[in-house]
Amino acid sequence: MCNYHFIHSKGGKLENGAETTARDIDNLMELFQESNSRKLAIHFHGGLVSKASGMATAQRLHSIYAPDAFPVFFVWESGVWETIRNNVSELADEPVFKQLVRKLLGYALERLSGQSGGRSILPGSVNTEEVRDVVNDFWSLPSMEAIPYRDFQPYEDKVGTRSVGMLVNESEIQADLEGDDEFRRALGTLPDLDRGTRSAMGVMDNEEYRSGFSEALADQLSEEPGTRGIVSWYKVTRFVARMLKAVLNRYKSGRDHGLYATVVEEIVRGVKLGGSGLNEWGQALQWNRMKKDVRDAFGADVDRFAGTALIERLRRFLEAGNQIDRITLIGHSTGAIYIAEWLEAADTMLPSAVKFDVVFLAPAITYERFAKCLTNNGKRIRSFRSFAMHDELEREDQVWGDDTTLGDASDLRRFVYPSSLLYLVSGVLESDVDEDGNSTDSPDKPLVGMERYYTKVKVYGADDFSEVQQVRDWLAQEPEQRLVWSITKGQPPGYNSASIDHGAFDNDPDTLDSVQAILKR
Repeated sequence: MCNYHFIHSKGGKLENGAETTARDIDNLMELFQESNSRKLAIHFHGGLVSKASGMATAQRLHSIYAPDAFPVFFVWESGVWETIRNNVSELADEPVFKQLVRKLLGYALERLSGQSGGRSILPGSVNTEEVRDVVNDFWSLPSMEAIPYRDFQPYEDKVGTRSVGMLVNESEIQADLEGDDEFRRALGTLPDLDRGTRSAMGVMDNEEYRSGFSEALADQLSEEPGTRGIVSWYKVTRFVARMLKAVLNRYKSGRDHGLYATVVEEIVRGVKLGGSGLNEWGQALQWNRMKKDVRDAFGADVDRFAGTALIERLRRFLEAGNQIDRITLIGHSTGAIYIAEWLEAADTMLPSAVKFDVVFLAPAITYERFAKCLTNNGKRIRSFRSFAMHDELEREDQVWGDDTTLGDASDLRRFVYPSSLLYLVSGVLESDVDEDGNSTDSPDKPLVGMERYYTKVKVYGADDFSEVQQVRDWLAQEPEQRLVWSITKGQPPGYNSASIDHGAFDNDPDTLDSVQAILKR
């Protein structure tokens, strides 16, 4: 692949550690002119991959796009995913995390008993003895042997009009926690506790477990803030009760992600947001840093910012009397966010006649951001197609492990979080950001790439989710189908997809055949 077919940036910027310069983009446009092609295919990979992975994707897709359009690949470095992945995967070894999951699942099960269809408790829906046994072993939940992969009644069917607070008795919870030897021993492994505290919980000094998560949790649960000397059972109880209420409230509103995933999400969110400010462990999970890298690609300087630089060269190209028949923007995962920012910038820089064909692959863009894009820049979209997974597959697409098989049952990281990256983003990482840049936590943030928000009209209705309804109405418009949910086969060219892995939509033969069909038309 010619070097001029990619634009490499860091923090949205050219040079300063990035491989691409403004002159390289000039050369790219010269190469485009010499190719005599009047079609551009601009690909934005997800923001959660390394430079090497982004380059490899560009190399692989070049031959697929090139017959029908001149390909350009944005390769934008973001180290956020490795940080998030490492911090979350380490939870598999966290004694307190595992015990919090055990206790919260038990408390929630007591309040949500009874069979019903629709919402499962354990990872995915793979009903095998092997997986069930691993989960039971890992979480020390022998009682689950009787209720493997069981669904539960809608919360309101169980409690009627009673508030969640009426179901959470903190005195009973504290007595239960203090009397649970396994839970006490786990608390005794928190860092920087007094020797007397450890021994009272049956733990030796050398059994301390130190990590970013345990340090952040110790700060929240100690009697004196910042000392970590003595665990406060009052604070422990308040923390558990708060998490339990959050789980029950989400279940009551229908905004749970399955009981197991929701419990994990609320624990992670509780530690992420705890304390007087965002703790160090919580800062490592800041998804907004990645989105800032995208926005930064569209700064004012046309020779410094990657996105602005290419749009400016396209403007000059057209002003010089050259013609471009089609520009197709293809965004995988967070690449969809890049496309939204591109459309906003292009709307101010390019002639009004310039429109774009847009293709989303497992988009990680929120309904809120896409609704804003449609309101302000929707006139720039000539055609649209989104490829994503049916919700059943999304739930089974574990962030860790082999997505096509059960994988290695001994890799317990697979059970730290049971569903896809999009579920993790929606449940833990996304937040609301106001005009001043202040962030407000927002669990169950609706994402365009998740089928649940498109189909659950009663839960995500127009009154409370106006942006979701706006996008939903737009996606349902004629004349052509705008949504393809994997697995879909046997449809006309451009409407097939068989990916069962969030990260594989740009490598799935059926999906790529569909993208080729879109480029050919």
